[in-house]
Order: sequence, then structure tokens, then C-alpha cells
Amino acid sequence: MPAQQSRTARKRLIAAAAAAVLAVGGLTACGAAEEPAVTKASSGGDAKGEGSKGSGESKGAGDSGAGQERGDGPLSAGDTASYSSGLRITVSEASSYTPGEYALGHTEGNKAHQITVTLENTGDKKTDIGLITLSARAGENGVEAEQIFDDEIGSGFEGNLMPGKKATARFAFDAPASAGNLDVEVDLLDFTTEPAQWSLEL
Repeated sequence: MPAQQSRTARKRLIAAAAAAVLAVGGLTACGAAEEPAVTKASSGGDAKGEGSKGSGESKGAGDSGAGQERGDGPLSAGDTASYSSGLRITVSEASSYTPGEYALGHTEGNKAHQITVTLENTGDKKTDIGLITLSARAGENGVEAEQIFDDEIGSGFEGNLMPGKKATARFAFDAPASAGNLDVEVDLLDFTTEPAQWSLEL
């Protein structure tokens, strides 16, 4: 049961930290939040968690390299969201997952799905990744897909990501058995950036 307690404690800690940031974030909330630039996955397909490495990629969302675009629609598996800070986020395709005996967040009759999230710091300053949160909705009706916390999944990101480094973590979500898609949102909780969203086929 220690794993369950640690996951619950982490969720409470993130919520408390987010509330603290919110108290200060009002000072910058009046400014327009940055939308991420999008780099589509390479045709070779690297939707397993790594962003594409094509020559069209650039270091920041403010750069206008080929292959990057902006739009209101969700990203697909393997696509990368980039911010001007140099932080790049890639979400893999969803795959089936079998929760452990003591997993939290799984409801009998639902299906569990896992994804891999890869962060890359292409900037020149360290980035705090400890507050990054994920949420998801499933199916045509967009019902909330509860995050699953297990011994080997759901712990998320912690600490700082140094320039030139990557961090990878697995997350799992619980969805109705009939759901054909999982819409995942990654939020930096920094009040200067818009969350990035992916729509994944199940």
C-alpha cells in the first residue's frame, strides 16, 4: 500500500502547489498565454514516445522552421508541442494496459490505456517540470478518463530538466470499454502557456 499512499500524496502536493502558483499567477494572467507550435510526427512514425527529428524542427516555438504549424485542432500521436522556452512535449499513441492489484483509478468494466510522454529541453535554461499535469477525456461524449496510479505508472515528472536533456514518464487512464478515442491535455501550470492537447485513437 505504500505506492498508493505516495501517489495520493503527490496529487495533493501538486494541487497545493498549483493553488500557490494561482495566488501569484493572477499578476500575469492578464497577458495572452502562449500557444504551442506543432511539429508533426515524421512519416516514418515515431509515435512511441519520441518526437520527430526532421530538419524542419527548430529550438523554440517562436522559430518559423518548416514542419511547424499552429492550429486549433488537437495533435495526433507522435506530434510534438513546442514552447518558446525550448520545452518540447511529445505524446505517444495509446496502448492497452493491465492495472495491478492495488492500482488506483481503475473501474471494473472499463479499459485502461497507457501513453508515454517525452519532454525535451532545447532551451538554454533549466525548466521546472514538477508541476506538469495530465488530464484526459474519452469517447464521443468526452467523459472524464480518470488517471490510474500504479506501482510502475502515473508518478509523473519531478525536479528540473536541464538544457539538452530529456525526461520520459508513463501515464495510464481509465476509459469506457466502448470509447474509440482518448483526448489528452498536458498543462504546464505556469499561467503563461496554453495547454497542449492530443487526440489518440484507442
